[in-house]
Amino acid sequence: MAKQAQRFFIQEADLIEEMGVLRKAELEANMRLQDEGQKYTTLLAKVVPLRAEIAELKDAAPTTQAKMTNLDERSVTREKAKEELAAQTEALEKVKIELDERAKSFEQTKQELSQKTEALVQAEKEMAAQAEGFKKVETELIDDAANAYAVGFEDALAQVVCKHPKMDTLPFATANHVVEGEIVPRSLPHHDAA
Repeated sequence: MAKQAQRFFIQEADLIEEMGVLRKAELEANMRLQDEGQKYTTLLAKVVPLRAEIAELKDAAPTTQAKMTNLDERSVTREKAKEELAAQTEALEKVKIELDERAKSFEQTKQELSQKTEALVQAEKEMAAQAEGFKKVETELIDDAANAYAVGFEDALAQVVCKHPKMDTLPFATANHVVEGEIVPRSLPHHDAA
């Protein structure tokens, strides 16, 4: 029984260690997810002003020829901005894909953690049941030892009566002992309930 209890304690320790590793992985995944979210927000902050500038350029183009010249110059800038925007959009799409993959991985890790937590709870229940079984066996062993002691005492007393039939055996009991040549009741130790 001690080996089985030790095996369960080792399994519990392994499960707790594995849960710690999974929790650490979950924390790291959350931190990476947050970093990627911040990068995404930064990219959006660059895209919004560029879109506003493009809208302004479209509004200003038809007004005057002077603005048309200015618009041509800005058109070059706009093309560069479009290219930059396209590159940023492509990078943003890659980030979105990576975030989706990480979210899926996080969910999978979360499910695995949940399953292992359930297994740990089940193992704890089994250990509690075994502990109760150990207590029952311990109580039975104590009762058996006490009964064996009582039966042995009664057998010894019967042997004395057999050899000395006229002897009064009433003062002889397991609850008595000899003090200074006298048979006196034994005082039982007091246990504090803690």
